[in-house]
Amino acid sequence: MSHENTQRDVRRLADQLVEDLGRQDFDSVAHLVPRMIGADAPDRELLRPLCAELVAVIARGVLTRARPDGGELFTVALSDEGEGGVPIDDVQPSLRAVLRAVLAELHGDAAGVATQLEFIAADPDPSGQVDALVHLVAWAQDLPRP
Repeated sequence: MSHENTQRDVRRLADQLVEDLGRQDFDSVAHLVPRMIGADAPDRELLRPLCAELVAVIARGVLTRARPDGGELFTVALSDEGEGGVPIDDVQPSLRAVLRAVLAELHGDAAGVATQLEFIAADPDPSGQVDALVHLVAWAQDLPRP
């Protein structure tokens, strides 16, 4: 499969996951996600490019909300349900990688994005990969599409 076809498939898959989640079609999401998770998953090679696509979608959504002059510095403040601050090191590693990938994308740091996506894709714990992908889909669904 060519790179162009892979990118097109990844964009379609990202759109489908975001739309399915928006419609609360959890059965469809639950059917698609395991196809990319784990060493024996039939579409495991799509996990990294799918995460990259979703990170880019999220960054575009954040930038849509940013000031028009583009003079923003993007940071993340983490809190628990009680609005208490949460140190970044207390966040699950794959979710830390998701946050760092989005911040790297917002700051134009392609190497930083690649490093974080590699961390997600190489996570030996499939549940970490699922958490990362589901969070990316949920965030992409919550943000305005440019």
